Amino acid sequence: MIFVTQFLISLCAGITFPLLWSMYADAADYSEWKTQRRATGLIFSASSMSQKFGWTIGGSLAGWLLGYYGFQANVAQTETAQNGIRMMLSFFPAIGTLVAAGFMFIYPLNEKMMVNISVELAAWRGNKTEETK
Repeated sequence: MIFVTQFLISLCAGITFPLLWSMYADAADYSEWKTQRRATGLIFSASSMSQKFGWTIGGSLAGWLLGYYGFQANVAQTETAQNGIRMMLSFFPAIGTLVAAGFMFIYPLNEKMMVNISVELAAWRGNKTEETK
């Protein structure tokens, strides 16, 4: 049952990684559309740095929460520690998921907007190429 559950979780979560990188590309196109300057490297490096900060903060937060709930390594856990671990595996991730879903509802770069941006950028790049000839 654990393997089936893990497979289903991975199937659902695995979809998010390509989506995340395509959102970075959309942000790069949006930036170029707004400023008329391409900043792809800056956007992707900033996103990579933010991911590393997130992993660091997430790992630290897990340790801090375990300490807060009184976790002790290699001993039988107290009821408080067990409840804290349960919260860390259920309630806290659910809160993070709801916050992320809320941000997705206000994310302005939808398919229609990105099509318009792509058309305008293609026209702008075409004019820019013509000017350099």
